[in-house]
Amino acid sequence: MNEANYCTLEAAKRLVEAGIVLDGTDMHWIKERDGSFSLILSDVHYDGSEEYPAPSMAEVWRELPDSHGSSTTLIVEKHYDIMIAGYFDWEEEDFTEAKFRNENPTDALIDLLIWVRKEHANGKS
Repeated sequence: MNEANYCTLEAAKRLVEAGIVLDGTDMHWIKERDGSFSLILSDVHYDGSEEYPAPSMAEVWRELPDSHGSSTTLIVEKHYDIMIAGYFDWEEEDFTEAKFRNENPTDALIDLLIWVRKEHANGKS
């Protein structure tokens, strides 16, 4: 299992803090008895342990709308070692305000998902 295919613990915590729960993720971060966190299969649990769903890039991608606004398209680009996730405005030939960077593509998509859900909660689209 390649941990790079899943979100980091920090991004998983950001999802939970934003009130976003993605059901059915294959993996999750779980607090071990020694206090460290491990990325393990979602069907493994420890009684009373702190857990955070750890979605993959594909699991987050499914949650994102294809577009945001009238002329934007969901795009993920790699620039050297940094991933950029956001909505590209073809009329302006630039990313809209929703543009998130991270070395981990799943984390960039998570930040975008949090932004999109906040925008929808505030009545913007």
